[in-house]
Amino acid sequence: MPGRVIVFGPAYLDRILRVDSPLRPPYRPPLDQSVGGRPGFGSPLDLRLIDPVGALAIEIPADWPGHRGVVSLDRPIGLEQGEPRHVRAEAWEDDLGGMGAGFAAATGGELVTILGATGDPIGGTVQGLLRREGIEARVVRRDSPADWTLLVTSGPFGDKLAIGFRDGSESLTFDDFAPHLAQPRDVRIVAGLPNRLAADLLKAPGTRLRVFAPATRNALDRELPILRLIAPVDVMCCNRGEWEMTADRDEVAARLSILVVTDGAAGAEARFTDPEGAARTVKVPAFPRSRPPRDTNRAGEAFASTFLMTLLDRGWRPESCAAEVGLIREAMTRASAASALVLDLPRFGFPKPAEVDAAVARGVVD
Repeated sequence: MPGRVIVFGPAYLDRILRVDSPLRPPYRPPLDQSVGGRPGFGSPLDLRLIDPVGALAIEIPADWPGHRGVVSLDRPIGLEQGEPRHVRAEAWEDDLGGMGAGFAAATGGELVTILGATGDPIGGTVQGLLRREGIEARVVRRDSPADWTLLVTSGPFGDKLAIGFRDGSESLTFDDFAPHLAQPRDVRIVAGLPNRLAADLLKAPGTRLRVFAPATRNALDRELPILRLIAPVDVMCCNRGEWEMTADRDEVAARLSILVVTDGAAGAEARFTDPEGAARTVKVPAFPRSRPPRDTNRAGEAFASTFLMTLLDRGWRPESCAAEVGLIREAMTRASAASALVLDLPRFGFPKPAEVDAAVARGVVD
């Protein structure tokens, strides 16, 4: 649907490590978290992730081109004190990543993203990956190198740990993005950008539906909390961890037309107002699958994008500020099926609407 959706958000190089066992102790739920990383020194034989509590030692393949030694994480990821937890990486690959790229691909939208200066090798790789995926992208340049992500995934064990090496969006201003707001759109999605940028992009005129998809750093920002930028937002989509980190959650939920919170294997819920003005909640379980997932990456973008496009395709408009329970349930069910389907894709990609409909008709991803 060209021209219908514009997405403001990151496109990264994902340097993916696929490990052979859970990242956390067995009695803890699977990990789905984004953190910041700072590389340091250490043994060249493994990759050691150090959070404020514990450590994770990853035995890496001999041909691994990424960092070796220590990476310090900026927040805990559920590790225990004492000896490091050991896992072994079975494979690695480079792929396209970033919430902005995911939403643009899943909705067929145009992407506005941040990359490094012309000639930066990581930025050039990301642009090539965007072209490979057929994503139309407008690039905002900065002087520093492009950001990238170390993504550690445990496949069927359900863990996804995204470690961001970020340098550049803090120096950018709304004026860097303003030229890309001139053309009116049906939908504007702002995903994973710092809150000060997100606030200006969300309130700018020229669109009917405004969607906010926060990352962990958005939820943790206490200088400009989500509550202070939510006024223009129609729909907000996030995962359970991000939602639990958000200050004044009840007030945030009360100011939104629709709030969607995903919770991995526990399913998802939507909070909204029905046409009679009553606050309603619809919960759906995780869509049934006949086999373990291959990769849990991109499930959040698949869920949120399918939910949004289902609402719009069925005629819902944000100016109504209300939604029928049956419509929300249908959109949540299709979104759950889409996120279950994307778990079978080991590389960047999203299911087509016909594939989602077929899965819903079968009642299982088999």
